[in-house]
Parts: sequence; C-alpha cells; structure tokens
Amino acid sequence: MELQRWLRSNPGPDAVHAQRWLFHTITGSPAHLAHPAIAPATPAQRQHYQRFRWRILPAEAELLHHTARTLLDEHGIDEPVQWAPQLPVHALRDLQLPGPDPYSISADRLHQAVPGSDFSVAQLARTLETTTAHVVHLLAQHPVDWSPPRFRRTQRTANRSAQWRLWYERDHLSLQAIADREDTSLAAIRLALLKNGTRLRPAGSYPGRPRRK
Repeated sequence: MELQRWLRSNPGPDAVHAQRWLFHTITGSPAHLAHPAIAPATPAQRQHYQRFRWRILPAEAELLHHTARTLLDEHGIDEPVQWAPQLPVHALRDLQLPGPDPYSISADRLHQAVPGSDFSVAQLARTLETTTAHVVHLLAQHPVDWSPPRFRRTQRTANRSAQWRLWYERDHLSLQAIADREDTSLAAIRLALLKNGTRLRPAGSYPGRPRRK
C-alpha cells in the first residue's frame, strides 16, 4: 500500500489482491482456490483481481516477485517463483496449440501500444490484433508503466532510493553529488532518503572530513 501511494494518483485497497497474486503465482492455482480469507468469492471480486493483475506497475511487480522469493526461501523451497515444466523442443515441434504464439509480440511492441494513461485489455488487444488472454499473459511477463509522467518520475525515485541511500551512507556522497550523478533535483534526493528512513547529516559535513566554511 505504501508503494502504491508513491506510484499512483488514486491507489486502491489492493493489499488482499497482492496476497491473491502471491498465492496465484507461487502455486499456479487460480486465486479463488486460496484460503477463504483472501479468495475472491464473488464475480465482482474476481473481476477486480484480474484487473489488478494486468495493471501492476513495474516497481510493484518487482516488489511482489521479491516478496514471493522471500516466502519460498523462508520455507526452504528451492524453486522458481513461477514454476513451469522444462519440455524438450522436439516434444512441442508438431503440437498444434490454440491461440497466438505467446512470444509473437515483443515487450517493446507491447509497451509502445499502451497509451500514456489507464487503458483496457480489450482496447490493447484490438491495437495489437490479438486476444485479450494473450494481452493478459504479455502484461504479466512485461509489466507496463501506464502511469502519468509525474508518477513515472516517482516510480523511478522508488526504484533508485536504495542505491541513493547506499551512496549517501556507505560512500559518504553529499545530497548534491547524488543529485548531479542522477540528473535530478536535490529536493527529490532529500525527500526519497527521508522516506527511506535515512538519517541526514548536517549540510556540508562528511564523516571524517572537515565541514566546509
């Protein structure tokens, strides 16, 4: 929820959807088979969860995958987050499967087809001349940043703030030095570090170095 407040202008109450996503992704089972406390029980809840899945922003997807990986590691499960059978190529060569080739549309083409704001799967499927199921699969593999420009900048800040903290605390770079390195504003660096729980040094001072006069 905290990440959504950083990335979206109108974040929704999607904490339960995130739990559903973790169950769905790790087990490979549909979300309605999850524990009753989180399983979508009504058609409306299922629809809302499906919408949550294809509207996940890249930074949100990264956090969800990291959480899933952590859950597996904590239980000693040495498996990929999203398991898939490794079948030999010759076993699939002559197999006729319904629907389009999942890899027939590149991530670049998908991202170029998405408008710079909210969108619908049906609209995107028409643009790409494919099925809605294909589009949902593509969005799960290659999350799209559909947020307005201001929130795209915020997403970049969320992605980079850990590195900025490292430079600040370990390498003792100043806020201005980090801002210059990242080609962003001093205010953006300061706010990101404060939100990240970083204790800021007095202006112009560095550990082990004389304060500038």
